[in-house]
Amino acid sequence: MLLLFFLVSLLMTFSIFGYGLFLTRIINLSHSDYNFGLLGFIGLFCLSIISSYTHIFFPHNYIHNLFLHSLGLILLIIFIKNDQIKFQKDLKFFLLIFSLLFIALLISKTNEDYPYYHLPNSLQFAQQKLQFGIGNLNHGFKHISSLFMLQSLNYVPFFNHYLFNLTNFVFLVFFILFIIKEIFFRQSISNISKILLAFFFVLLLVKFSRIAEYGSDIAGQILIAVYLFLVVEAIFNHNLNLNIKSNNLKLSLIFIVFAITTKFILVIYSIYLLLIFFLTKNKKLFLYDIFEIKYLLIILLPIIFLFFFNFTSTGCILYPLEMTCFSEAFSWSLPKDVVSYLNLHYEAWSKGGKGPNLELQNLDIYINSLNWVPHWISVYFFNKVSDYILVIFAIIIIFIIFFAKEIFSKKIFSFQDKKEFSLFFIFTILVLIIWFFNFPSLRYAGYIVVFIFLIFPFVYLISTKVDLKDKLTLKKISVIFLISYSVFILKNTNRIYNEINIPASEHHNFKNFPLYWVEDKKYQEIFINGHKIYITDHKCWDIPSTCVRAIGSLKISKYKNYIFYSKR
Repeated sequence: MLLLFFLVSLLMTFSIFGYGLFLTRIINLSHSDYNFGLLGFIGLFCLSIISSYTHIFFPHNYIHNLFLHSLGLILLIIFIKNDQIKFQKDLKFFLLIFSLLFIALLISKTNEDYPYYHLPNSLQFAQQKLQFGIGNLNHGFKHISSLFMLQSLNYVPFFNHYLFNLTNFVFLVFFILFIIKEIFFRQSISNISKILLAFFFVLLLVKFSRIAEYGSDIAGQILIAVYLFLVVEAIFNHNLNLNIKSNNLKLSLIFIVFAITTKFILVIYSIYLLLIFFLTKNKKLFLYDIFEIKYLLIILLPIIFLFFFNFTSTGCILYPLEMTCFSEAFSWSLPKDVVSYLNLHYEAWSKGGKGPNLELQNLDIYINSLNWVPHWISVYFFNKVSDYILVIFAIIIIFIIFFAKEIFSKKIFSFQDKKEFSLFFIFTILVLIIWFFNFPSLRYAGYIVVFIFLIFPFVYLISTKVDLKDKLTLKKISVIFLISYSVFILKNTNRIYNEINIPASEHHNFKNFPLYWVEDKKYQEIFINGHKIYITDHKCWDIPSTCVRAIGSLKISKYKNYIFYSKR
């Protein structure tokens, strides 16, 4: 079973590269050929567009997904034949990274939100085509993310939904592959960019070692990390030719758009594009690249689909912003008072006013002005944020230990980017302020901006002292990476050992190793207006779609072969 699990996961990941190669040819992104990690992300981006489109007409069932993955493999084989030696080397290196990280995909205990809305949403996309008003059935169905659409593509025979976590895993694999290739195999990358990537590598393997905890939050912030690398390159690398600058610009827009479709609040990072535009000498080239027809269409489609599926689910273009809702116009849309209440709920949750075992009174007063800050500090900062800051400082200390001689020496490399550094850091502070005053939860777009804010001054300093083209420096970086990987392996080995040894009568154990644990939920099959739904009184888990947690005044109608759910 374990070998089959590995091989099927590997084949499905290979198919992603086929779509990455396909999209790079469509929009002329030749630079992406040099890094298979980058190519993997582009493949996921391409699949997110394809899956969004096909969901309108078809469920992502076995036939749909087998066809899609087979096509991806065929595309990969075609491109390998065109450039055999180069791609073979890249694929072998990818296989090594995939195998070294595979232990993280062996999950027993899933994310706490997984049975609540991650799994039910992905199953809904896998088992049903587009339906209207599903936000009326289940609170979790109100949340739209391209991640759930991508996860539904992993619904295949024999494994069913047990490969859904493969999506988050490949984000980890592609990011690690991307970092290693950029640091060790690309000479044209700026010193500051390589050091930034080295910090990201350590953070990801040490802090975010458990794929089960990624949920719908970490993948988008990984995309932001790659996006910020591209931003830093555009600002600090003055040796890039126009062709590479053009490709970097296109890639940065792809990554920020992709990140936004995973979680819209990541849109706050898009303001870095203004900095790139401000510092770009050839602004006509900047605008020309953006407004190329094929590229513009590729960029706009994911945003259009995000708004469309928000609308079909809730009646809001951008849920839960009340001003974007058509509550009175459509019977299947969410009532205005429900949207208003949930908007308050989310803001209070992010500001420490609500939680699994906590709910303060007068939440509208609590979130007003800065009333929430003292309580947020006591219940959230001195728990989640403080622990995260300690991890960041530990990473900085590791780099200081390894590069103490260079850092504290009097030798200073020629570095003339003080203006660029100041502007970049000011924009980072601006993003941090927007995050803090609106949704100050690390999982809500906060991990990356807090990390950048704390480490970037040190990254700037060390980049003036350390040359990552030097062999001794690269050896030190290699040792740091090996230590990080050892921590990653130890944490995951210990996790799996503990989960396997949990008594079979308890939750979260590997009853069907290597597949994750699923609670066997009781549900009732009923028909409303000839349409079958499944009722449960708790989390949906893997109950067949469409899962409903409360009937109430539920009405179901059908128009032109599309299902509409209403509670009015």
